[in-house]
Order: sequence, then C-alpha cells, then structure tokens
Amino acid sequence: MARSDLIMDVRRVLVNPRERRLRAGWRLLVGLPVLLFVLAVAGVGQQALQAAPLTVPVLAGGAILAGALLSYGAGTGTLVALSWWLGGRTLAGLGLGGDGWWRNLGFGLVVGVAMTTAIFLVELGLGLIAVDGVLVARQPNQFGVALPALVAVPVTLLFFVGVGVFEEVLTRGYLLHNVAEGLSGVGPIGKRGAIAAAAALTSAVFGLLHLTNPSTTLFSTLNITVVGLFFAATYVVTDDLGIPIGIHITWNFSLSSLYGFPVSGLAMPGTVLSVRQTGADVVTGGTFGPEGGLILYLGLAVGIGLTWWWVRRVDGPVRFRTDIADPDLRDPPRPE
Repeated sequence: MARSDLIMDVRRVLVNPRERRLRAGWRLLVGLPVLLFVLAVAGVGQQALQAAPLTVPVLAGGAILAGALLSYGAGTGTLVALSWWLGGRTLAGLGLGGDGWWRNLGFGLVVGVAMTTAIFLVELGLGLIAVDGVLVARQPNQFGVALPALVAVPVTLLFFVGVGVFEEVLTRGYLLHNVAEGLSGVGPIGKRGAIAAAAALTSAVFGLLHLTNPSTTLFSTLNITVVGLFFAATYVVTDDLGIPIGIHITWNFSLSSLYGFPVSGLAMPGTVLSVRQTGADVVTGGTFGPEGGLILYLGLAVGIGLTWWWVRRVDGPVRFRTDIADPDLRDPPRPE
C-alpha cells in the first residue's frame, strides 16, 4: 500500500470526509479531556474565591456564588466551543437558540414551578409535610455561610441558572448529540434507535453524576435517571434545549428555595417556606428530597402533561424528531 493511501485510510478513520469533521467517537475522546481540564482550572479559581477571607456573610456568599458560576460558565463555554470547533455545529444545532427557543425556555421555567407546586400541595394535603416557617435562613447549607433569607433566595436562583444550563448542555446537548450521531447507521441502528439509545445512556450518566450527593440511594439514582429521560424526551419532541433548561432551573430553585425541600440531598441557604417532612421516606424521599421518593412521579406526570399540551399547541402533533442525529452544521456536507 502506498504511503498516500495509508494516510488517506487513517484520515477516513478519524474524519468524516463528507462532513469534514472528526467522527463522533473521536470528538468525545478529544472533547471530554479538554472539558475536564477546563473544569479543573476553573475549580482552582472557585476554591480561591471560596477561601477569600471575607467576614461579612453576604460578601462571602457572593464570592461562593461567583466561584460556582465561574466553573459552570467555563464548562458551558467549553462545550459550546467544542461543538462549534470539533463538531461543526451551529448554536441551534446544539439545541441553543433558533426559532421558538426563548418561548420554550419561558414555558419550561413555568413548568418547573408547576411540577414542584403540585408536589408541595399534594404532600401538604396528605399530611406528609408541615410548614414550620416563612423566610427561613438555613445553617448548615450548601454554600457554607449564613445568609439572610431575602439574600439567599435570589443568590440560589442565580446558582441554579448555572447548574441548569451547564448540566443540560453537557448531557442533553453535547453527550446526547455525539452519542446519537456515532450510533446512527451502525449496523441496523437507524436515527430513531440511535437517539433512543443515546437518551438512555446519557440519562444514566445524569443519574450517576448525582451519585455522590448526600443521602443518595439506589432508588434516588434511578429516579434522577428517569428525570434525565424526561428531559431528553422534551428535547427530542422540540429539537431544542429551551424546555429542559427552563424546567431544570426552576425545578431545583422552587423545590429548594420556594418550598424548602432538600434538592438532590442538598440544603440551600434560604427558603420562602420551610417544611418538615413527616411522611414515609419511600414516598417523600426523606433527606434526599422528593427526587428520592415516589412523589417525584406526580411532578413528572404534571411535567409530561403540560409539555405534551404545549408542543401540540405550538408545533402540532407531537412527534419524534431525528434532527439530533442529523445535525445542523456550519458548513453544509459535501454531496454524496
């Protein structure tokens, strides 16, 4: 074999010649170490901000928030850059922007609150929780500093904006896209099968990412995986990340800082209502919060119903979109 032929064969293994970009597997092998490196560097900055000798609690809380947003912002920016550079995707091709994105985001923000409100009202009505305070500051908490409730609540909202955007761009955006593209066309796997398999795999990753949270159980990990499947489904039927990002943000925020539940085992520094759980842990989730109990499925039912109604209202019949495995690229592919 001539040297030029060998080089061409190696190049075809690495690069899709029609799309002129790295193949999906190589994009993951290159991109994920880059992401981990950026997160490690940002983590140093985050630790420096957290260790700042600030004696005023509000300033200390602001430094902690800034450190968290630094890490989440750096991670999100890296994923967008990797998708643009290695993946050749437009922002809309990553699920960000495009027609109707902001409208879907706004709807998702409302749905997240509706889901947690349903859980709160049903648990309250059944006597599974009792309200024992209004505008309550919590110590100890995830931030590690005491903050007045009126300060802690908006601070927590900003924190969860960073969490929601980063985790959705990572799991439902970058990972789901690349896994679906990589599986599509492998043997008998078509686009639908590739997307379904990618949704299952990335939802399992989403569940495992919460495995080290306080009070985690096997049941809570399964539940978080199911939540990941719900988020993936909202992406598949809308072809953008607006709804899952919106729900992710306000689910975490309203659960923890409007209604005072633990969220994924974490206590936030302040809440509008403080609740005391009195029901069985298998139902309420105990110290992990509703995500660790059967009550989660009430919230999911509300979310599924509202999302189904919204998609039918805005787009017509709810359908399985395959654009995730057939990406919108910055440079059009070459003709076959």
